[in-house]
Amino acid sequence: MVKIFMTGDNHFGKKYDRYPEAKQVLIESRFEALDNMVRKADEQGCNLFAVTGDLFDNISTIKVADVKKVVEILAKFSGNVIVLPGNHDYYTGDEKVWKDFEKEVASTENNILLLKEFKTYKVDAGEEEVVIYPAFCGSKHSKENNLTWIKEADIRTAGVINIGIAHGAIKGVTPDMKEEYFLMTEAELNSIPVDAWLIGHTHISYPNVLSEDRETTGYKIFNAGTHEQTDLHNNTEGCGFILSIEKTGESCKVSARKYVSGIIRFYDLSLGVKPDSDTSLADAMEAAIAGIGDNAVLKLTICGSVKASEYASRNNLYRNLLSRFLTYEIDDSELSEEITIDKIRKEFAETSFAAKLMEGLIDNPTELQMTYELLKSCRE
Repeated sequence: MVKIFMTGDNHFGKKYDRYPEAKQVLIESRFEALDNMVRKADEQGCNLFAVTGDLFDNISTIKVADVKKVVEILAKFSGNVIVLPGNHDYYTGDEKVWKDFEKEVASTENNILLLKEFKTYKVDAGEEEVVIYPAFCGSKHSKENNLTWIKEADIRTAGVINIGIAHGAIKGVTPDMKEEYFLMTEAELNSIPVDAWLIGHTHISYPNVLSEDRETTGYKIFNAGTHEQTDLHNNTEGCGFILSIEKTGESCKVSARKYVSGIIRFYDLSLGVKPDSDTSLADAMEAAIAGIGDNAVLKLTICGSVKASEYASRNNLYRNLLSRFLTYEIDDSELSEEITIDKIRKEFAETSFAAKLMEGLIDNPTELQMTYELLKSCRE
């Protein structure tokens, strides 16, 4: 049996300039999560640690110190490490990040192998013969995937564990409207007689049914997703996959489970509130963030209306409720103070057409708000 720990889309070198107050914590958490995965892989007796592309966020601006740190972490793994270039860290031979990477690998005692040629790679995995078929990226975008050479390869299926490793979108799984990210289909992948596919590019896990506490069978194509959530647009807990592959002759059994590696979560929440009480906003916010840990980045979009007193003190409320998170941002441009008859009569002459019009809409808050904003803008 061969056990493989797979990860991908790690994006080391991501700068997080949007969150200056939490930037360093977010950067360090990616390294910590990788280190935890390497430790987990050894604890589980994995023979192979596979990175399915986009280990780095780009090809030219990654600090040498960050490359060195990544290599040092990967070098802790007791088995073999294979690294596939993805579309963000593509390989042609001229890229600074890979020159720095190979220099660090050469200066460190390790079993790290960069998959940079379209050829078979035989790797040591105990008593099993394991052959790797890589489809790495040589550019950031491509209308064509790099599976052709594998389709044409003479793949010996008996007595050998064959592993395909590729980076690119999976049709129907990965958003790729322009079909420019090395698009592959499941039928295409399944037609190639390898025993398992390790895929990178999609930041969420596929299949999404894997559990931490039990083995799941029946799948051949695996995409672990990013090991640490990258941003607000990517809703994942951050995972690696542990695959167990048993082969007798041509008969193969693949089982898998996930390992939740993510440390920090990003939340993009929307909240609608009504002025039902003096604490409507506070109550709604507390309910929305209940269960969210402190290691979180939060964006909260709020719409609706609240009582005048709560609207006036809303910024203090935000600080009191949200300061426990690493960082947060609020968009309350669609939140307003409740419009009451007293407010209307305070701002508009009681006998005016505007006042009478709005008072007639007092039981229809949505239309009242629109009318108030319109009349207010006309007056200004």
